Amino acid sequence: MNVRACFVDAAGTLMKPREPVGITYARAARLRGIDADPVVVEARFRASFKAHADRGHRQQGDGRAFWSPIVKEAINADDDVVVELLWAHYLEPRAWWVDVTALAVLGQVARTGVKLGIISNWDTRLRTLYNRFALDRMFPVLVCSAEVDVDKPDPEIFRVACNAAGVSPSEAVHVGDDPENDVAGANSAGLVGLLHDEEIGWDALPERIARLRRFR
Repeated sequence: MNVRACFVDAAGTLMKPREPVGITYARAARLRGIDADPVVVEARFRASFKAHADRGHRQQGDGRAFWSPIVKEAINADDDVVVELLWAHYLEPRAWWVDVTALAVLGQVARTGVKLGIISNWDTRLRTLYNRFALDRMFPVLVCSAEVDVDKPDPEIFRVACNAAGVSPSEAVHVGDDPENDVAGANSAGLVGLLHDEEIGWDALPERIARLRRFR
C-alpha cells in the first residue's frame, strides 16, 4: 500500500477536554446557584449525549442547537446562561489538552512524506481551535463535519478529506478511537481505518503504517 496521507480524529484521539466534563459542567451550574454533583452530572451528560447521537442529532453550525439540550439534561436545569458559559468555555484552548505524544509521532510520519489531516465530527468551533493551537502548521487538511454537512461514518466525509489532500482513498489511513465512526467508516470509504486506544498507543503508529506499506 502506498500510504500518502494519514488522517486523525480530533476529540478523544488527538485532543481531549482538560478536565472531566462533569466537573466543568457542575462548576458552571454552581455559578448560577444550581446544586450539581460532578459525578451525577457526568453520568447524565454521557447518557444524554448518547441518546441524542442515537436519535441522529448532528453538530451543525456553531453547535448551540446540539449542545443546549445536552447541557440542560446534564445539569437538570433549563438555564440558557449555563449553556452559553459552557459553549464559550469549550471555544478556548485552555479547555483542551492536545496529545503531545501524538504530535511527536505524527511528525515522524510526516517526515516520511505522508500528508497529515484531521477528520472530525464537530461543530464549527473546531476551526477556531485548529487555528489557535496552530494545528494548521502540521495538519494542512481539516475536514469538520459541520462545515461539510456530513458526519462520520458516512464515506463521503472521508472522500472529501482525500480530495483535499490530493490522494485516492486507497492511499490513505485514518486513525480514531471510535470503531464505527472512525474504523468502519474509513474502511467503507476505501481507506484503512486504524483503531487508537490507550493500549495500542501512538508509538506503534509508524510501524503500523510501515506494515501496510510492506504487505497491503
